Amino acid sequence: MIDRRKWLAGVAAGGALLSPLARALTAQAASAVEPPAPKRFVFVVFENGLRESEVQPEGVPLATEKTRITSLDALKLPAKVIDPFEPFKDRLTIIQGLRGTHLNPNHGAGYGTLSGLPQAPADKRRVRAESIDAALAIISPGLFPLVVLGINGGYTDTSTAYGLSAWGQGKPIPIQCRPELAYESLFGAAGTDRNDFLARKNLLDFVSGDLKQIKSGLGSAERQQLDYHLDALESLSKRWGKLGTLKEDGRLARHAPRPAVAPPQSMPDVIDAQFDIATAALSAGLTNVITITSGMGSLGPNYKGFSNMGQHSAGHGNPDPELGVRGTEVVRRAHHFMAERTADLMKHLQSIPEGNGTMLDNTLVVFMSDSAERQHSQGTQWPIVLLGNLGGTLKTGHLVSYPMTAKTVENDYGESREAGTGLPTNPTLNRLFCTLLHAAGAPRENFNLLVTGLDQNGPLTELLA
Repeated sequence: MIDRRKWLAGVAAGGALLSPLARALTAQAASAVEPPAPKRFVFVVFENGLRESEVQPEGVPLATEKTRITSLDALKLPAKVIDPFEPFKDRLTIIQGLRGTHLNPNHGAGYGTLSGLPQAPADKRRVRAESIDAALAIISPGLFPLVVLGINGGYTDTSTAYGLSAWGQGKPIPIQCRPELAYESLFGAAGTDRNDFLARKNLLDFVSGDLKQIKSGLGSAERQQLDYHLDALESLSKRWGKLGTLKEDGRLARHAPRPAVAPPQSMPDVIDAQFDIATAALSAGLTNVITITSGMGSLGPNYKGFSNMGQHSAGHGNPDPELGVRGTEVVRRAHHFMAERTADLMKHLQSIPEGNGTMLDNTLVVFMSDSAERQHSQGTQWPIVLLGNLGGTLKTGHLVSYPMTAKTVENDYGESREAGTGLPTNPTLNRLFCTLLHAAGAPRENFNLLVTGLDQNGPLTELLA
């Protein structure tokens, strides 16, 4: 069996992804004091834009000449997309006026959505930098550092996709689009003899010990290569050992969602299943960071279950002859359903005690589109909804509006609506991501984008508590 202290020392000397976990475990082992609750992050990212009117509280003008912070106490959320968040209004922050013009979010910003790094129109699928969900997973790692779940309507044979999250340049993170496969990878067959976690751990321990015996006979380059291999084996061994403990004491079976009799086929069913898996994985402590995406940085095939329309056609507001509504209404119904499931996830976390409060007290949900405010967006205004104060590190219960002009656009995707344009000097999406890093306890002065000549670096202090 691998000595625990040696394992900790080995991992601490290993890769950047595992060293925060090693530090946390080392501190925990050296102290009898209960460690602080981990900070958790959930990114809910969808296609076809989040329009200004879908998040702007009733009775509040969209245009503002200067940054305006308005309490949500006496305001009503719009009954279009985010009204399921009404019970959590005291934990809510709505942001209007952030800019992402450098991201070219037309039809989705691809990897630029969560990295904030400029992407040329034909370059959205090139991985240029780490995404914010990956950066936070390194700071607050779990047994599974980052879980990315996709909702690929109509393509049930597509098990994985890429296009949103990345560990760094050239290191994309796969998006698991099949709920039944995501379930197996996280929970196995909890409560049965399949996926015998302890057997896997013992096998890894044996192989690792065997490899160590031959280390002295290798050259320096080979020893270095073997060390990387041993680090990987030993971290896997530790993971399977913890999973075995979770299985033995019943926590894995208690939190695991009931697997579907048949794999879900329609978009609503896939959304349901993926949110169930995400809720269970957070509750069981398998991960602290989850991203759920229905656009995967772009446009998927269709809205099967909500409509027979394709996502591109619906986003353009073309009429749905079967439902008798325009495609923009189909898009809203899909996004509203995701908001409902997001609220359900929050209610579940609120029901689980943690420290002097609940798991929800230490969780932040980021609810946003990968294409800013519309399908053909220029990124001049990027509405964002935050839910949670992350252990008291973020201010909540406010609408934060950065300077914007506004005008009514006639026949925009088949509708008339008020559209906003943020000023060129407004904060970028990158500064929001920088703010999340500050709230997580790992401050940076910029996230993937250093802007010179303007006060565009560092966190958004108006969001920090």
